[in-house]
Amino acid sequence: MDTHARGPAVVLNYGLAPNWEAVLQGEVVHGLSDDAHGTSLVGAGVFLKGVLRKGSLQGMSGPSIATEFGFLLPNVNDEPGTTGGSVAAIVSQQWPWTTVHLNAAAAIARQQNGDLFLGLIVDGPHDWTVRPVAEIFYERDFGGVTTTSALVGAIWQVREHLAIDVSLRRPDQQRHAQ
Repeated sequence: MDTHARGPAVVLNYGLAPNWEAVLQGEVVHGLSDDAHGTSLVGAGVFLKGVLRKGSLQGMSGPSIATEFGFLLPNVNDEPGTTGGSVAAIVSQQWPWTTVHLNAAAAIARQQNGDLFLGLIVDGPHDWTVRPVAEIFYERDFGGVTTTSALVGAIWQVREHLAIDVSLRRPDQQRHAQ
């Protein structure tokens, strides 16, 4: 049982140059039991995200292809760990009635073990002001945990360059031999 109160996970994207943006992310958690670490910053990272092939997301034909790579920062006031790194490929296709994103990533986790990730995201119609979104993913952390997860939520397109995502995630973690 998770004995932590979790704040919202925050992901900030900032456009640096055409087709490139910086990403900063993290989550504040607070331990609710006596043996917890108090308030911690977890899951922090700094990344660059760039479009490698313009496609349907940019109003052109065919799939859009992007990459995201960067550093996993050490957790603050949490379990010990160092920095890690991640590189990902994202292939997306948009149609009038839905958008589909396929994500694959490889990482060296903060605990210095390998990690592989595969995810699928499906959005509702892009021209809706508020559109539904669903995600499933599989992650294999070679340090001993396999996670499958499902997410449902909504994306509110406030204006052209500002969207707010709200979602609920149901993870299932299983420990395995290292």
